[in-house]
Amino acid sequence: MVSSPVEEHLSPDQAGFRPGRSCCSQVLNLTQYIEDGYECKQITGTVFVDLTAAYDTVNHRSLLLKVAQLVRNATLVHMIESLLVNRRFYVEMEGRKSKWHTQKNGLPQGSVLAPIIFNIYTNDQPQYHNIRRYIYADDLCLATQATSFSEIERRLSSALNTLSAYYKKWHLNANPSKTQVCAFHLNNHLAKRELRVKWGHKELEHHPYPVYLGVTLDRTLSFKEHITKLRAKLSTRNNLLSKLANSSWGADPKTLRNTALALCYSTAEYCAPVWARSCHAHKINPELNRACRTITGLLKSTPLPALYRLSGIPPPNIRRDVTTKLERHKQMLDPRHSLHGHQEMRRRLKSRKCFLTVEPVELSQADNYMLECWCNSEQQQLNEALPDPAKSLPSGMDLSRKCWVALNRARSKTGKTKDNLHKWGITTNPDCMCGVVQTMEHLLRDCPMGPHCSDQDLKDANENAIKWIQFYCDKI
Repeated sequence: MVSSPVEEHLSPDQAGFRPGRSCCSQVLNLTQYIEDGYECKQITGTVFVDLTAAYDTVNHRSLLLKVAQLVRNATLVHMIESLLVNRRFYVEMEGRKSKWHTQKNGLPQGSVLAPIIFNIYTNDQPQYHNIRRYIYADDLCLATQATSFSEIERRLSSALNTLSAYYKKWHLNANPSKTQVCAFHLNNHLAKRELRVKWGHKELEHHPYPVYLGVTLDRTLSFKEHITKLRAKLSTRNNLLSKLANSSWGADPKTLRNTALALCYSTAEYCAPVWARSCHAHKINPELNRACRTITGLLKSTPLPALYRLSGIPPPNIRRDVTTKLERHKQMLDPRHSLHGHQEMRRRLKSRKCFLTVEPVELSQADNYMLECWCNSEQQQLNEALPDPAKSLPSGMDLSRKCWVALNRARSKTGKTKDNLHKWGITTNPDCMCGVVQTMEHLLRDCPMGPHCSDQDLKDANENAIKWIQFYCDKI
């Protein structure tokens, strides 16, 4: 009721909390503009504007005036007014209460309408010649391109002075001390040249690694810093995940897998279409592999193809690739996408791999394409005990944690057998109690000291496999 009549009046530069738009598409919009600057041998200068308590300083009377002017719908104006008026609060501390205070400014935090209302309130932000605006709710980036730093500095300083007048008129509080500037270019001789942009009487901080909508940028868009920070964040989340299970106890595999996808993979793949083509992207894979080992209980020496099959999660590079191709398909067909209609420039730099060079994949074909890529990525012949590639856990996930771990180690043919312990320098004797070198194959098929089972038994997790697992679960 509110979004529909408002949507058609909002500026196309505003991407926050609007249908068909996202943080990812907005960051892609900015980074593609920077990539175009590289192709044209131009410097891209940016200002990342910071507002202090943006939602809390919205003036109610000014807001209602803007709503009325934008949509010309009395019913909508009265509805928004009813949301804002007569909002009171008091503070209680150590059993003592303050007087009631009526709010004259600010939007109700947590309300589904607050982002839409804020979009209306800031919809008339100044527009500039030769300067682009990238707006997501209260996050604003101003960007311009030129061949000289001095011209960029002049344009951005002038734009900020205009913006100051706008903020003052509408009771918004800018924070120059947290506002940052950055220059993007490929001229290594000028790598240490900083933008000198003033906002009022304060010179803004030049930051080599500004953060826009959660993505850390850098001068050459290598995303090395972003991926370094991302890996550290994933390590912390893996530490939390590891608290849920050990090799002998823990949550069931389905719970662990869902937790890993929600806690680790969602973070690892945030805005992946922006940075997935970076040569540093593979550096987060070890942390995702660690999450898969927590799910399955497999050892570090386990071959990665077996790890992915037994956790029911495709390899990280394939997941990122498919996510990027889906975003490219959306960018090409959805007119609401922030980058829709953008034409790729004539490529001068063959080494650059911008988003617009990616081949799209339709959503209906994504799963099949992912499985096909998964199968093609496995060069070596895998053993028959492993399940087929699938985005789900294999059979045996209902077993106890100890049996589930033993089953997966038997399937992968990598466990704590005496042969492996000898190779790792933990024991001096690789022989089984029967006198033969104790490998996983020996325990499965030949050892007279215990039961036997086949690869197919392990794959199906049938009675023979369970009998074997229960006998050897404390030994492998």
